Amino acid sequence: QGAVSAQGRRASYREMRGAPLQFVLCSFVATFLPLQASSENAVLVLDEKNFVSAVRAHPLLLVKFHAPWCGHCKQLAPEYEKAATALQGRVQLAKVDATTEVALAEQYKIEGYPTLYFFKNGQPEEYGGGRSNASIVSWVEEHSGPALVELSTEAALASKLPERQTLPYFVAKGGKPLKDVFAKLADERRTTGSFFFVDGQDADVVQVHRGFNEVIELHGPETTDPEKVLHFLEREMIPPFGEINEDNFAGYLARATEGMLWVCFNPESFREDARKHKGVFQQIAASFKQFPVVYTDTKVYDEHVKEELGCTDFPTVVLQIGNFTDEEAETDPKRYKLLLPATEITEDAISAWIQSVLAGQVPEDDGLDELDEEDEEGEEEEEALLCAEA
Repeated sequence: QGAVSAQGRRASYREMRGAPLQFVLCSFVATFLPLQASSENAVLVLDEKNFVSAVRAHPLLLVKFHAPWCGHCKQLAPEYEKAATALQGRVQLAKVDATTEVALAEQYKIEGYPTLYFFKNGQPEEYGGGRSNASIVSWVEEHSGPALVELSTEAALASKLPERQTLPYFVAKGGKPLKDVFAKLADERRTTGSFFFVDGQDADVVQVHRGFNEVIELHGPETTDPEKVLHFLEREMIPPFGEINEDNFAGYLARATEGMLWVCFNPESFREDARKHKGVFQQIAASFKQFPVVYTDTKVYDEHVKEELGCTDFPTVVLQIGNFTDEEAETDPKRYKLLLPATEITEDAISAWIQSVLAGQVPEDDGLDELDEEDEEGEEEEEALLCAEA
């Protein structure tokens, strides 16, 4: 995960992602500069002069790098302020105008907006949560505590698992050697999911809980080999066909080196429809491994579905072709749409359509969304000002 260019941001960031959403300047004077929040909210306004003192003064600090012209930043602003109020007294939220604080933006390699970092005792961690008030609060609270949650019983584990639906759960059961391996992995990979350890089991086992209540297991001596456990977690954490949202968008994005296949079901029944047709799309995923195959909440992400994917009728399959992870890409991924029949959704029909797309036999569905146009206008205005100043 990492910040992306303006071009990559159009296809990548949307309302699903709180910009991945990735520190420290040394200044003797800055230590003594006052830190003040805006009178209208609980968000600190930081600049090059008070950035260091903010990191030192607040053991838990979330910093948003933004641009005034950025449409996605404007959408995030009220949610960010609500989260700051909800977390007041526990975690401090702050913001930096990356267009004026150029040195800070360069130091933290800010290339896409908004980009957020979480500082825990001065150490930066990439923010990997969503853009809603609830998502920000949930992510920050989770990452403020220990990375590995230790439990004593299976019942205690069962009570934890229903709390989240889309990010994977990583579970280890066994003795101290496995616990030590898992604790280290949890510290290093905590942004990818939730880590649990259940003590006192007869045999070591590592589990990945994902997707449609799937549980994938690793047994035997490999469970105490850190590299093999990590490989297992990374390989199995993304289901072949799964729900995508603001919490796990970054994980899917990292795999979308050639594109992504979206399935947009009826907003009123999208989860039931996804479960009903999961076999078809799991087979599609197996046949076209270059494309992550996903579905989403078409009501919650109505704007993304309509503007980014171009879906107004359901069910529809959207294939985006292009490297989502390429920061130097000068063009957006290409988009192709297939309106599906309401009843019979078959692997053969969808596979044949994808093959036709790849063969260049299907016309591209083109168009920019409003936020992209707003961002482009802002970038043009900023460039014009820079030229005028020069």
